[in-house]
Amino acid sequence: EGSMLNNRLNFDISVYDKETTDMIFNVPVPAATGFQFFKENVGKVSNKGVEVTIGGRIIQNSKMVWDSSLNYSTNDNELIELIDGLDTFTYMTTNDGLIALRAQVGGTIGDIYGSVWETNDAGQRMVREDGRPMASDPNQYLGSAQPDFLAGWSNTFRYGNYTLNFQIDGRFGGQFFSNTSKTMDGSGTSARSAQYRDTGITVEGINSATGSANAEAITGQEYWGSLTGISEQYIYDQDNIRLRELSIGYNVPNVSSIGLQSASIQLVGRNLFFLSKNADDIDPEAMLGTSIGVQGMSHYSMPTLRSLGLNLTLNF
Repeated sequence: EGSMLNNRLNFDISVYDKETTDMIFNVPVPAATGFQFFKENVGKVSNKGVEVTIGGRIIQNSKMVWDSSLNYSTNDNELIELIDGLDTFTYMTTNDGLIALRAQVGGTIGDIYGSVWETNDAGQRMVREDGRPMASDPNQYLGSAQPDFLAGWSNTFRYGNYTLNFQIDGRFGGQFFSNTSKTMDGSGTSARSAQYRDTGITVEGINSATGSANAEAITGQEYWGSLTGISEQYIYDQDNIRLRELSIGYNVPNVSSIGLQSASIQLVGRNLFFLSKNADDIDPEAMLGTSIGVQGMSHYSMPTLRSLGLNLTLNF
């Protein structure tokens, strides 16, 4: 942490390397015990990361002031060990078995496993005898809910009696499974599912029964119904950049004549819009929850609220 140039430039850098032990998990136990799980303290997790903030006053004169700040953080998460005789632990599985959140030694807390579109040795997609897409076994690694890094940029401009503030946040890396999108496609309520509704489709791939190029046509409903059984189709990147906050304020001059020390009015908007995002249908930050058991899962989550407000501040 430090500053220079008469405090026009400041910075704060933190580096950490820590291990967490004895995490609380529901560990499966033999059915003869009469229980499905026992709560146990298991495992050791390593977290290594860097957090950096750099800010300063870029412009300062009699008319205008511009303060700006950049922040960056990254965390490398790794599961070092569980308990003796156990190197993989599944702590959440969807009801249909399509997705499992799994802690595996050497991986991260938040690894996502599920099915992919089955391929042959040549890497060609396979379809079933009836022409529908074919899913693999559900034990394929699909990604991690852990982001590569987070970043943000904050600015404050002051010009005369006016003030403008804005903050842009970004999340880069990491994946999640959208059960919301899967259900919308399966029930025919997404815009995507209108495709092939009237025309049907002959899926490009190798027919598992003939070993040749597929020639079996299927309906749009059959296509989307089969696709929803392939987990990887609904794995989205969490990458997004959004305007987190924007405010415009005005300091009212000459208020002493009405018995006030100061007065200001400010229009504030939060979570206004995305500058970019990769996920369809949903807000990539609207997860099922923040606990370890549901990271990387979006299940009919409500989107983050956009809000507008007006603040009036009077000092007597």
